[in-house]
Parts: sequence; C-alpha cells; structure tokens
Amino acid sequence: MKAYVLGLLYMESWDWYEKYFPETAKLISDHGGKYLASGVKPDMKEGKEQPSAYVLLEFPDLSSAQNWYEDPKYKPLIDLRNSGGRSEIFIIPGDS
Repeated sequence: MKAYVLGLLYMESWDWYEKYFPETAKLISDHGGKYLASGVKPDMKEGKEQPSAYVLLEFPDLSSAQNWYEDPKYKPLIDLRNSGGRSEIFIIPGDS
C-alpha cells in the first residue's frame, strides 16, 4: 500500500531553501519516494490560514515514508526548514 506525505508550509523567509531542497530530495529518493506535486500558494478552498507552499510526496509504503521522516540525516534539515517559519507534515496511508 502506497503512502503519501503532505506538507503545508507557512514561511516568513526562504533563506533555508537552497540548502534544504537538494539534500531533502536525495533522502526522499533514497527511501523510494518521489515528488508528485509542489508549488506556492495552493488554491485554498477551506481553512483559516493560506499556506505559502505545499508538497505532495509518494512512497512505496508507510514504513518507507516513516523511515524517511525519521532518518537521522533529515533532522537537521527539518530544523533548517523551520528556521524560515512553520510546517504541517502529514503521513497518509494510501488505499490498499
């Protein structure tokens, strides 16, 4: 069963992005994941706060998604990302 990661970003600064993206993309790939969609200011239909950006990732299964997020190499990148604002990250199981 595939798994998906949805990230909603609420950023005040993007100074972190140039270092974050290539290292994170490699870790995602290393764990079997791939980008399905990403961009800025999604067309928000409901909610209270417009995200600055979003990302949607696909992994082969839940354990791959969990292992990516919990990879010790990712922790400093999370801290780097959070230096620019805040994020909401969801790991979502796909249909079987």
